[in-house]
Amino acid sequence: MKGMFTMRASAITGRRMLAVCCLTSVASLAAACGSSGTTAAPAKTVTVTITPSSSSSSAPPAASGPLQCLTTGLRLTVGASNGAAGTIYYPLDFTNASSSACTMYGYPGVTFVSSPGGSQVGAPAGRGSNTAPALVTLQPGATAHATLAVSDVLIGNNCLHHQVQVHWVQVYPPDQYSALFASLSRQGCADRSLVTMRVSTVSSGP
Repeated sequence: MKGMFTMRASAITGRRMLAVCCLTSVASLAAACGSSGTTAAPAKTVTVTITPSSSSSSAPPAASGPLQCLTTGLRLTVGASNGAAGTIYYPLDFTNASSSACTMYGYPGVTFVSSPGGSQVGAPAGRGSNTAPALVTLQPGATAHATLAVSDVLIGNNCLHHQVQVHWVQVYPPDQYSALFASLSRQGCADRSLVTMRVSTVSSGP
């Protein structure tokens, strides 16, 4: 009987010592972790869903100002002529007939023609302005100008056998590929090797 009591006491004592050892190990492990000075935060997973915009790649960037004047939005008239020293000057007036502001920049392309859409008569006008081109903004109803200078001296003296009567002028606004037409009756030169007229850049003002 005494032996059985001794065995139970030894077993209880052993279990207590095992428990103490386990607690000691856990405490030591915690102390070791705490001594490192850092505490690991639990990982957090964030899922981000990006929905592409259907217009982000196809839509053009917004325009920073008025667009270029198109031939279809302009009206051409030829003003009253005036002359000096054998050269006759014709104002070419471009009126913005559209409902939106637009811009013009540079030289128009000018030739005499037999009729609107007809054949070209003589050489196109050369560039005759010493003024650098400037951007012109036309509000609806506003007018920009260029000047066509035609040399009567060249037509009279250098074009003796190629003089013809013309009634129409064909004008391409700057950077446009369709033309405007206006009535202009005068003598021209059918010789395309002889440049008898010059045109200035488009400008604003009266």
